[in-house]
Amino acid sequence: MVTISTLPPEPSFLVFGAAGHIGRPCAQWLAERHPTAHIRVVSSRPDMAAALVEAHPGAEVMIADYLSAEDMAAAFDGIHAAFVLTPDFIDEKVAMANVADAINAAGTLVRLVRLIGDPPGIRDEAEVLALWGADYKNETALHHLRARKVLTEAGVPVVYMNIPGWFFEDFSEFLADPIRDKRTFVMAADRPMNFIATRDIGRCAAELLLDPSLTEPGETLHLENGIDTMIRFSRIADIMSDAWGVPIGYEGTDEAFLRELGPALREYYKQDDAAEHILAECHHEVPFINELLKHGNDLRGGERHLTPEMLGFEPLSLKSWLQDNRDVFIPERN
Repeated sequence: MVTISTLPPEPSFLVFGAAGHIGRPCAQWLAERHPTAHIRVVSSRPDMAAALVEAHPGAEVMIADYLSAEDMAAAFDGIHAAFVLTPDFIDEKVAMANVADAINAAGTLVRLVRLIGDPPGIRDEAEVLALWGADYKNETALHHLRARKVLTEAGVPVVYMNIPGWFFEDFSEFLADPIRDKRTFVMAADRPMNFIATRDIGRCAAELLLDPSLTEPGETLHLENGIDTMIRFSRIADIMSDAWGVPIGYEGTDEAFLRELGPALREYYKQDDAAEHILAECHHEVPFINELLKHGNDLRGGERHLTPEMLGFEPLSLKSWLQDNRDVFIPERN
């Protein structure tokens, strides 16, 4: 079968999660880079329709549910390149089966960029169980592997854009309370990690959609910002102190994690056991990262990586992002 790697002159793009931190900048960057393209933006939430219209003037707005085969058929109709990202705790097998069926029925898609967050080199959930034990219970860490299996077996022209790291926005979404209230950054299982702005993730996804020749169907690309790589969590407090000009402490115990971050994690994920899930994932990252570090000072596992600069734009650094968002963490006191 011949693989098509070029878009038509007037392509149609599809962006899921277009009301969120990643999908929104993806769709906006597409509109800036290709002003005459047709862009269909999607959210699963009907209450976000007005916000989508405001954020994406000129785009076609659609409300669609991954778990509805009819919705996916409508979403992918006539689409040439699509960006897919899913929320935690979704049934990936059903969702991606609907996506794959819709793509194959439409017959127009040149490239699907699927966002994932998996350990580099891991391709199947059996490998996770072999690495971390048969009693491993963290379902959220297996979801993207299940999505990969469905999409790959369906033969769709998919590229997996992996984020071996944490988002800048994680600090403001569910790590902010002890920073704001106690001037203390809390994170258990101290380990080196990459950090990247969701804006840059969205823009990188857009660049891959705009030029499918940059990628090969089936490959995995590890995205880094080229600046904030391999930083231990315990050093983040120093970066915060430098960015804001106030001393920020660090606390790394499990007890502090559950006590200080538990309420925000439960609210963010809408799951009663979210804090326990994320804490377990933090600890499970440690041995895997240590194994990767035996072969090089990065989280790529010898596989291909991309940075914003490699795709033609300047990344946002963590220090700059922290400075821009100072009021979220260090509000002015009367």
